[in-house]
Amino acid sequence: MKEFIKALVSKNKSNIVPAEHNLFGHFVGEWDFEWIDCYGTAEERHIKGEWIFQWILEGTAIQDVFICPSRKERLTNYQPDAAYGTTVRMYNPDTLAWDILYTELGGATQLEARWEKDRIVQTVVNNDNLRWVFSEITQTSFHWQRLVRTDGEHWTVEAELFAVRR
Repeated sequence: MKEFIKALVSKNKSNIVPAEHNLFGHFVGEWDFEWIDCYGTAEERHIKGEWIFQWILEGTAIQDVFICPSRKERLTNYQPDAAYGTTVRMYNPDTLAWDILYTELGGATQLEARWEKDRIVQTVVNNDNLRWVFSEITQTSFHWQRLVRTDGEHWTVEAELFAVRR
């Protein structure tokens, strides 16, 4: 196991990833968050979670572990649709974007990420009506939303979270 971790985990970003395309480097570390699911509906719920990011593959990619409810919260507030997933985000020098694969029990989603003004927009490949957006990004916090477009024009928030660095 030790060799696997040594081969996978990187301490720093590779020079292959230009500073202007380093979308996810500032997320490296451990975060706690409040997840708001079914935003704005009668089923809205608030759940505590954790998100851990790390450079991998010689600093050309970032992997994260998304845990909701958090490991601690799962002991007392387990959710039937709990998420314990991982995302690999790899910089693509040919497109100047990030190729992304998120997977959890029961499925996987392929996305592409780019800067859009002051936020990171991750669009689902083959479905431009679903986005995951990072915004309000600081050294100690960020806002994240899952947005859906049902009418082909207007975006609706399905879920969001507010994260703070540990």
